[in-house]
Amino acid sequence: MQCFWWALKYEDIKIKKYVSMPQLCFGVQYYGNFYNSRRIHSALQYRTPDEVYFGTCNQQAIANSKPRVFTPIFS
Repeated sequence: MQCFWWALKYEDIKIKKYVSMPQLCFGVQYYGNFYNSRRIHSALQYRTPDEVYFGTCNQQAIANSKPRVFTPIFS
């Protein structure tokens, strides 16, 4: 769990510098989905957490679940 919080902080929040609470909520939710379904992990033999948890590597389902486009609004 500590790896997730580090990654969220340094790979998302510090880079995007959200300016509103709705932006932050959407960004954290988006990053959580990305972290579990698309970001590979060396500790998991270069698989995603979803692949390990569900015991499958269904690339077609992953390809079809495109994330929503995030457009940050900075002041």
